[in-house]
Amino acid sequence: MEDCKVLGEEREELAYQPQPGEYFNPLNLGRIVVLDAGQRWYGIVVETIIEKGVVRRLAEIAEQAGIIIRFIQFSNVEPHDSLAKAIAFLDFSNTSVTPEETLRLVRKQPFVRSAHLIVPSYEGLLFDNYFFPLVVGKKRAVIFRRRVYESLFKGVREKFGTAGEAMLYYQGFCVGHRTCQAYREETGIEDPEALVGLGKAYFRTSGWGIIDVARISVEKGEAQVRVYESFECEAGKGSETPYGHFLRGILAGFFTNIFQKEAKAVETKCVAKGDPYCEYMIKT
Repeated sequence: MEDCKVLGEEREELAYQPQPGEYFNPLNLGRIVVLDAGQRWYGIVVETIIEKGVVRRLAEIAEQAGIIIRFIQFSNVEPHDSLAKAIAFLDFSNTSVTPEETLRLVRKQPFVRSAHLIVPSYEGLLFDNYFFPLVVGKKRAVIFRRRVYESLFKGVREKFGTAGEAMLYYQGFCVGHRTCQAYREETGIEDPEALVGLGKAYFRTSGWGIIDVARISVEKGEAQVRVYESFECEAGKGSETPYGHFLRGILAGFFTNIFQKEAKAVETKCVAKGDPYCEYMIKT
């Protein structure tokens, strides 16, 4: 992305607006690292008051001690929250300051409510052994790496054939329908475009894919949806037929709730077959 500039009366857009199909930067959520011999990394977990200057002051402590901050992640906060939680991996390889000294200094800060040290194992494994479980909003969430969900999708197909594909579709349908209904109940939103916008946001931030709604007509009960980087279809590359039966079901269930009439989804393009994106036609 090029730098945005202000030129006279003309002002370029400062907010990042990604276009569907462009390159997307991966976000590594793994709070685990295997250290090489000689590396002295430790973890630290802090709970702080939310106020101006907190991050700057903690960064200053690390800089003055010669500590390199290798990783930092904050737990998402709600607008009314007064406290924030964060975990950081700190590199002590090139400093004589000890992790214990650093922890004591952090705890002395007036905005810090609690702080704990995470010590790597003898095998050089440093991981987050403090936070559990993962949540999105207030609901528990889990992360499946590719080898896991790829085995799930392929295993069902290999074991049950077309019946397995049908099972994936109907499982997806239930997920999509219930998800849209949950959006309605939790947010009070009823506008179809806003509900679709929520779906696009959660789909992307959950790592499932990037949705681009090319066309939607509530009156006709129709929608045309493109999915880039589909996690399901990416795992089925080389297939001679469309592969996204689970996502097809999700879209059918979601738009059934949107249209308030049963909808069906057909995948007309698929990255598993070599297309640049997956495309679904949804109709009641």
